[in-house]
Amino acid sequence: MNKLQTISIKYVKGIDNKTFILDLFPNKPSILVAPNGFGKSSIACAFDALKSTKLELNEKDFHKQNTTLLPELSVVLDGVLYSASTTSNAIHGKFDYSVINSPLYAKAIKRNMGRFTTATASLEAEDIELISTIPDNIAFEYSISSAKSYFGANGKILINLNSTLLDNLEFLYLFSKTINYGEFTKVRTYKKLLQPIKDRINNQGGTSSQIKKWIQREELTNLVNIEPLQQLVELITRVLTVDIVDSYLLATQLGELSTSQTFKKALEYKLYLREKQFFNDLLSSINTTRHTITVQEKRKSSNSPKKKLIISFPGAHNMSNGQRDILSFIAQIQKARREFRKSHCILVIDEVFDYLDDANLVAFQYYITKLIEEFKEQDRFLYPMLLTHLDPAYFHHFSFNKHKLQIRYLAKDLTRTSSVFLKLVKHREEITIKDTISKYHFHYYPEEGNIESELQSLGLRKAWGKSYRFYEIINNEVVKYLAGEEYDPIAVLLAVRIHIEKCAYDQLNGTQQDHFLCIHKTKSKLEYCEENGISIPETHYLLGLIYNDDLHWRQHRDYETPLFSKLENMTIKKMINEIFNCE
Repeated sequence: MNKLQTISIKYVKGIDNKTFILDLFPNKPSILVAPNGFGKSSIACAFDALKSTKLELNEKDFHKQNTTLLPELSVVLDGVLYSASTTSNAIHGKFDYSVINSPLYAKAIKRNMGRFTTATASLEAEDIELISTIPDNIAFEYSISSAKSYFGANGKILINLNSTLLDNLEFLYLFSKTINYGEFTKVRTYKKLLQPIKDRINNQGGTSSQIKKWIQREELTNLVNIEPLQQLVELITRVLTVDIVDSYLLATQLGELSTSQTFKKALEYKLYLREKQFFNDLLSSINTTRHTITVQEKRKSSNSPKKKLIISFPGAHNMSNGQRDILSFIAQIQKARREFRKSHCILVIDEVFDYLDDANLVAFQYYITKLIEEFKEQDRFLYPMLLTHLDPAYFHHFSFNKHKLQIRYLAKDLTRTSSVFLKLVKHREEITIKDTISKYHFHYYPEEGNIESELQSLGLRKAWGKSYRFYEIINNEVVKYLAGEEYDPIAVLLAVRIHIEKCAYDQLNGTQQDHFLCIHKTKSKLEYCEENGISIPETHYLLGLIYNDDLHWRQHRDYETPLFSKLENMTIKKMINEIFNCE
């Protein structure tokens, strides 16, 4: 099943000890929603602090800055617990992991003005380290003259590896991923089979063209039966247009070259050049700033000969947040893609996309989707977790297929009593109450409606049946809410909606009131009032964040947690208090 069931964090930043029940399936985008200040960044911080052998926090990231409170991070996959602490890391044995976050930081510049010092602040973007250590610039130990000499008397039939394969970065990448070149060192399965064929070729006379025709006629079957050589030929013919004999002659040269002591290091450097070119091409294609942004080689330290590959951004004042964030995100996701090698991988994305414009949000989701598709093709399992304070159920800036998107609310309180009014939401489409419940219970209506018997037949409370009595019940929940007592969030939502509609209705004349009652949606009702010269308080519009909730039943949707999150905001509570106590 490969279900990531829980993540537990202890003593990291603002979290003392919490377990998040997620139940995330792999290869589906996951949105983890929580209000600002809840501790989302603690999750990102915990994964970012994972080293191969332990969890190593910066001093500022300890809970309450108390370094005696030792941090821990645990995940449960299919019932098996994997944990990391300051002395061990079992998570690393099962998962690769990466954290993507914003590179922006505040920088203070001090100026000595004689008797006093002034300081100015600016926003800067941190360098993004793409490759921590650049491999040494080692060249392949190959020359066509040496290859011909090694091959034997008929070395003239060989074509140059340099001009065909050794400078083909894409071929070398595929070679590194698909060919086990250790097979070319084995005597019994490779060298013992190839040497007699080479001897017979070298005993032939004639021109290069005549010898190659002889090979195709007399030796091709024998060459095909050498399995390591055949696999390499299949790869060569995928990227190069050459005849079959030349492909085998290239393969024999490359097989021999791969046995040299420096081959692996030379290959690593070529693969580095491919990645460097890839990052530069990527930055060039997505960079919409007026600045040239390229990758750079930089010394790891002043006294180290080793270098690292970085992206260095211009000052934050020279580019927009959206430009910086999308450039940063794509660079970091490609870095993660490079580093992900295990079957199970966790990608944590910490709010880098919350302020992107629509086009960049599409780009963001495109790269996540491409990474997921790549994992599916490889029969691997990716858990991309996007941390945000924006609820995708209300803000339509996510375009992921809703059947694939997994939304989890981190602030969900399992100790809270579940809303009894959700039963109304669940049954509102029942044919016996569908029209009347929307008219009298989900919106304001001046005449009393009565559906007591219909509610009873559905197993719902009879006391809710008369709409005037229902209004009293939900208003009592508002009283509890404002008093800091336990309350039902769905009841508060309905009470706010109905109260605002009643305030608007009472300001209209008779004909206008009749038309008002026929209008669907609270916002549209308020706009009708404005069109008829009735001034609606701005607070009544702003509280649309609460009353515009779509209360139509959908299985597995969490209605309460995001609503609790909004209602617990002190400004929202103040606004609701104002509208219920303004008369």
